[in-house]
Amino acid sequence: MATENAQVDHEGRLVHGPTRWQPGDDIAAPLDFYRVAVLPACVDYNRHMTEAAYLTAFGWASDALFSYIGDDDAYRAAGHSFYTVETHIAYLREAAEHAPLRITTRVLGVDRKRLLIYHEMFHGDDDTMLSTTEQMLVHVDMNAGRSAAILPDVRAALDAILAAHSTLPPATGGGHFPVPTSE
Repeated sequence: MATENAQVDHEGRLVHGPTRWQPGDDIAAPLDFYRVAVLPACVDYNRHMTEAAYLTAFGWASDALFSYIGDDDAYRAAGHSFYTVETHIAYLREAAEHAPLRITTRVLGVDRKRLLIYHEMFHGDDDTMLSTTEQMLVHVDMNAGRSAAILPDVRAALDAILAAHSTLPPATGGGHFPVPTSE
């Protein structure tokens, strides 16, 4: 089972992703790769994490997912990537400066070109849920500047994760987007 945490730099950006998924691997449900502390630059005049910092942290957790499924530097250099087309965030609790954060990730749906993911952010000390986000992404051919089918190896990883996550209860903060289904 992939339990290796992502390693991040002093600003929370991914510098070492989890071990890439391989066929036959056990898959955590949900994925639990990403941890970071609230940085001073991410705190506002109310002394808690800014709205934008929540989205940034969720984006870095998405980067850990991308690393796991094989959407890595080589994949992007070949002109392939996922672009977020819509996001819904629920801000449930405040996160203070230096608070440890843990973000879990679920794949809710995937089809030929679309990916629906869901993140939950928890306080790293007591597992209080702080925020959720549901995001619809589209796979793109960056050279052509348009949507394109997800490449087979990445699609196989997403299908395997989706199967592992299909046993989870419904996402508490999900349901904002139609769920893509395999074609």
